[in-house]
Amino acid sequence: MRRRIIASLVSFVAAIACLLSISPSSASAHAILDSSTPSPSSVVADSPPEIRLDFNEDVEANFGDIRLFDSKQREVNIEKTVRSNSDISIVSAQLPVLDDGVYVAVWRVVSADGHPVNGAFPFEVGDASSGNSNELLQKILLGLNKTSDLESPMALMRFIAFLGTMILLGAATLVRQGKYFPERSLVRLAQYSTIAIAIGSLGVLLLQGPIVTGRSWGAVFDGAVLSDVVATRLGIAILLRLLLVVVWGGLLLFAASSSHRQWKLTAVITSVLLVATFSFSGHPSAAPNSLLFIPVDMAHFVSLSMWVGAIFALLAVSRTEHAQEYVQRFSRIATFAMPVAVVTGVIQGLHLVGGVSAMTKSDYGRLLIVKTILALIVVGLGTRARRRLHSVEPKSVGRTIRLEALIVILVVACTALLVGKSPVVADSFDDLTFSASLVQANVVGDFSVLPTKVGAAEVHAIMSPPGGAMSPVVNVVVTFALPSRDIPAIPVVMSSVGPNHWVGVVQFPYEGKWQMEIRVSPKKNETLLYKSEVDVID
Repeated sequence: MRRRIIASLVSFVAAIACLLSISPSSASAHAILDSSTPSPSSVVADSPPEIRLDFNEDVEANFGDIRLFDSKQREVNIEKTVRSNSDISIVSAQLPVLDDGVYVAVWRVVSADGHPVNGAFPFEVGDASSGNSNELLQKILLGLNKTSDLESPMALMRFIAFLGTMILLGAATLVRQGKYFPERSLVRLAQYSTIAIAIGSLGVLLLQGPIVTGRSWGAVFDGAVLSDVVATRLGIAILLRLLLVVVWGGLLLFAASSSHRQWKLTAVITSVLLVATFSFSGHPSAAPNSLLFIPVDMAHFVSLSMWVGAIFALLAVSRTEHAQEYVQRFSRIATFAMPVAVVTGVIQGLHLVGGVSAMTKSDYGRLLIVKTILALIVVGLGTRARRRLHSVEPKSVGRTIRLEALIVILVVACTALLVGKSPVVADSFDDLTFSASLVQANVVGDFSVLPTKVGAAEVHAIMSPPGGAMSPVVNVVVTFALPSRDIPAIPVVMSSVGPNHWVGVVQFPYEGKWQMEIRVSPKKNETLLYKSEVDVID
């Protein structure tokens, strides 16, 4: 018994260490900015009355924040950020009258699945572009970019809540003679699981506010922040979960009556609602076709619990006189639970990332691949154990089950990390910026394109001839071509906005690897050709 407990603790600690070492340092974006007013990198003749952001999914009313900075990196005093009453995917902030110049809007909202989303874009007020918006944007983001020290603790709390729920439901599957939790060891395991669920869920509730507001440990017990979290979808789900944990605690106190119909009905309803608190506050609730994929996610969670949670329950009863009977029951349950868990997990994963081709383009997709591989390993081990069930000693099968338990902990750790990852490729500033320095005939050209996605993009060309600003280039011509779609060179009208600084705007109709050519005329009868490749995403 002691060795079994020590082995379980060692595997648990190993999984936690793995979790902390690979947990994200910052939250990934979930909601995506579809459009804004003013548009990114746009030039407006008059001061806009407001900044208006339209996202691809609903966002929470609380924690929305839009900030505005001028060309001297000073913050402009604007009105409070509010969510639209008619469309809860839109937030806005009223502006004072702005002078001509470059401005950077920095925004933060919380997506429907409870994750913070950040972004920024420049725009200009006046008759023409100054060409300084890209540089100002980089300076503003550099000054505001902070790494949260709460992401790893948040991942740990999710892990504890997930694992506790799965073990609780898994222990409930080991029924003998119509009685739930027939062994005292199963009752204790379930009680520890309810405590784990409460600790993990309460931890998520306390950490959510500081993370989405960009604060640290000092805000964990801030009453105002906590009250805002409680009003969100995630907060409501966690409060309900804590209430259900109390109900489960009461059921376990009367486990001796588990053969009664009323006890069973209460346990089933409480378990379904408990699983629903995860699905209704996670990725499935914010994804397209949520009414279809929330049940898919719940089926995945339940089948995973009946499979992986029951493995831990088997460890708790492995030395009781009815151990062989429990192993045989688990074998029957796992026969259908394993394929259901794998299939539903893959289906919702492909739905969230956008297909097989997108699996390797985001951290979410790559982590999902790791989780699937680990799950398939457990499937293989379980199949092998069931085949050997009647032909070898129970101790040999027990060793296989303990190995399954170790790998299962890693599967649950991957699940906890997936909740904090974005299913889509995050449109971060670095991901959507192209820049390159090229040299021809001692003339250095610094070229940049922002943003590198389908739609309008700003093109900058800054030339550095040997004579510097005293030797301005005569002309700059930029073209973009997409050979994969047989699109010929698209010319970009470039305008001089300063000494050897040229700016233009290009429209990218499709994603792909665009061939950029820049023809620079240092003198009237001289032309230099620069070439590069710009990867444009949709």
